[in-house]
Amino acid sequence: LNLDFDVLGYLDPGITVNIIKDGIVTERKKLSLPNRVVGIIKCKNPRCITSVEREIDHEFVLADETKKVYRCIYCDHQAK
Repeated sequence: LNLDFDVLGYLDPGITVNIIKDGIVTERKKLSLPNRVVGIIKCKNPRCITSVEREIDHEFVLADETKKVYRCIYCDHQAK
């Protein structure tokens, strides 16, 4: 099983994921906001390189954890 826990942490920070094998909880993962997200958020800035170069992944870094603000690594545009 190959899950992207960054997506889950972005959608619901503070969530706990239980890993179950053979009907038994073998692991508990407490997720938080990821420091970097790739391909989850799209940059809305029309001047960003990702608007022109379609093959470039949309990549954002966590700028403010308390306000859950992410910024594009290419143009510094804030994700909403």
